[in-house]
Amino acid sequence: MIADKELQSLVEFNGENKVLSLYLNTDLVHRSKDAIKLMLRECLRDLQEKPSAQDTRAVEKYLDFEYDWQARGLAIFVAGDELWKTIPLPIAVSTQAYLADKPYVRVLTDVRDRLGRYAVALVDRESVRLFAVAGGRIQSDAEALGEEIKRQKQGGRSASRYQRHEENAALHNLKQAAELTQEFCQRTGCTRLMLAGSSEVLAQFKDLLPKVVRNQVIGEFSADMEATPQEILNRSLDILAQVDLAEEQRLVREAITAAAKGGPGGTGLADTLYLLHQGRVRQLLVEEGYHASGYVCPNCGYVAAELSKCPFCGHEPMNAMADVVNYAIQKAIETGAEVNIVRANEELKAAGGIAALLRY
Repeated sequence: MIADKELQSLVEFNGENKVLSLYLNTDLVHRSKDAIKLMLRECLRDLQEKPSAQDTRAVEKYLDFEYDWQARGLAIFVAGDELWKTIPLPIAVSTQAYLADKPYVRVLTDVRDRLGRYAVALVDRESVRLFAVAGGRIQSDAEALGEEIKRQKQGGRSASRYQRHEENAALHNLKQAAELTQEFCQRTGCTRLMLAGSSEVLAQFKDLLPKVVRNQVIGEFSADMEATPQEILNRSLDILAQVDLAEEQRLVREAITAAAKGGPGGTGLADTLYLLHQGRVRQLLVEEGYHASGYVCPNCGYVAAELSKCPFCGHEPMNAMADVVNYAIQKAIETGAEVNIVRANEELKAAGGIAALLRY
């Protein structure tokens, strides 16, 4: 899991040395360690400005002797003796390298955005299994079994009496499962919940959930109680991707509509950068793969999409900046705004590739 403190410390880093930011696809299913290291060396050679030999050696030493190669991806940030940070990533990322004054956090932000925290409740008429997922991994789990049905199955009651008792026992177990699910979500800090099991049981179980928990349900899927944790994780991640895509579409429409009506929204690079500098952005929406150059004021730090006199302090000229989109993401994190990397959205692309929902 990519912790808030980790991301914040990278955004706030200010050092004398330039930062080498590396993202590596370390999934050994499709390529060997040597092939991954070769791809890294090619990325470093392609940089216009070369990193220091000290930083390159530090990365090579880490990959040769310290990295355990268990994660599918890896982020490394190094700047001489000022910065050394490695973050294993639960999903594969494309191998890429950047050398700049600040850490390149865009890919890290995207991974974090795609793998938010949620819980899964796998239920049947006798038991419940609970999973807390964060960063693409199961962080904790719990299980409870209702003993009443088990005991009654061992008895010798008539069929009709047995059926009534079984239904009562099942209802009791589901009520207990609902209570345990609420407690589990509170304990693990999960505010989103997925339900798994048979459609018949899930319909009954959902009605038994407290309203506050029922409103947190984001999806359902069919699963057997004997499913492995990995099977539950894979199915839930597929659901999460669909949920996030729908949420991205909703946020983009909301931002575009608000901006068009003169409300709390902004679109396009110039307007969004201006709003970020004012600290008004609540949610930053960035099209996946969107890059743009711009200009930064050396006096007050304002970043603009076009070269001009700084509108805030009047300083000129402004200095060229190769990637103002990464700056926008950093600025959003600094000011406490949420960042959402949006995939496959033609509306956002037509609106300039970047938009914002505002605090006021």
